[in-house]
Amino acid sequence: MRKVYLSFLGLGTFDPVTKTSRYMPTVYELNKEKSPKTEFVQVAEIKMMGTDYFDKVIIACTQKSFDTHFENLKNQLENIGVSQISPLIIGEDMSSEGQWNWFEQILLYIDPNDELTIDLTHGYRSAPIVISAAINFLRRSRNIALNAVYYGAYEKDKGLAPIVNMKDFYIINEWAEAVSRLVEDADARKLAELAKKTPEFQFGELNDNELISIFDKLTNTIRNVDVNNVSGQANQAISLIKNKLQIASGTGKILLKLVLDKFSSLATEEPLSGRYDKPYFTVQLEIIRLLLTHKLFMQAYTVMRELIASIGMIPFKIEGLKDHERREKRRIFGEMFTSMFHFKEKKWKFEGEQKKAAFTELKPYYDKLKDSGIEKILRDFSGDLANYRNGFDHAWTATSGAESDIEEKGLKFYESLKEVVDLLDKNSFFG
Repeated sequence: MRKVYLSFLGLGTFDPVTKTSRYMPTVYELNKEKSPKTEFVQVAEIKMMGTDYFDKVIIACTQKSFDTHFENLKNQLENIGVSQISPLIIGEDMSSEGQWNWFEQILLYIDPNDELTIDLTHGYRSAPIVISAAINFLRRSRNIALNAVYYGAYEKDKGLAPIVNMKDFYIINEWAEAVSRLVEDADARKLAELAKKTPEFQFGELNDNELISIFDKLTNTIRNVDVNNVSGQANQAISLIKNKLQIASGTGKILLKLVLDKFSSLATEEPLSGRYDKPYFTVQLEIIRLLLTHKLFMQAYTVMRELIASIGMIPFKIEGLKDHERREKRRIFGEMFTSMFHFKEKKWKFEGEQKKAAFTELKPYYDKLKDSGIEKILRDFSGDLANYRNGFDHAWTATSGAESDIEEKGLKFYESLKEVVDLLDKNSFFG
């Protein structure tokens, strides 16, 4: 990993007496250490950090600032033992195209995995803004490590100029990425990761082990389609977030409210009963909607298929979703129920004592669904849904490729399932 120092060199202050531009000598202070008096912040920083610390020193400057100051700066750097000094001449074009050219020129000097120290003190016009905006790109595309972002706070009437390290502020780019993941992918794991390493003054209210743990669990529960545990995880997360909101900073409140907005629809006022009742199906529908919204189609189709199987369990008064007997009944009756809709009645053929007994038990319930019009709705789309879900199961190897209308069909299936759940409720199937 190379250690690279990148700084900018401008013209400084114009002296009307000498008709020249110059920087005024001063003493700089970094981490309570003072530099020798110098007009160049670059000399002060490198001297205090150690003249053998950097493998390469890059000085970005315009042709005019190069002609005015570079030779003097280079001599002073060489006098303290720096040898690898490269000037980078950037244009003075302030247009969007010109700024993009600055960025691409700088990019050529940065290698993958470099450790980068940047000084913005004497940046030419908007050049510091350009490189500041590019830092996150460099982190992602070149995997750079950002060691420091320095600014020498020189004031004419003060004999000591503190050098401020602005590195911690640049973590805002990572928080922006975490927000993007949350909003676009319903993924709170990046928020949890950042909360572990962010200073207390930045989103410190998120640096809570319990909150970090529940963010991870909730995201994984949704993405792993652990539908029976989603509501409980959401309830726990929302309770913690509401407590944190009372003491959160302004930016912390923004992030916490984003999490609330994203996951509150999965929560219930009371814990789920463990039955196949209306709240249970409401949560399942909300999980489907969330998965479809974030284009997690395979997971969405899985939940939709399982929801149909769960409808077949409504007649059974079963307590405890994790009960072994419930799981065994679910395996038999749920699969039997989906099969009854996947095949036309005249093609039903349930062989074996167990299947025949299950069919006998389910048939009266099926007939009630038929009388209420629910059976027709389920039959109209459940076979199609099963085919799409099987396509995901087998990576679409049985066809020429994935269907082109997965999203469109998913939304239609979701609306049909909503209609079915509404009719189940209207016809008192939930009791």
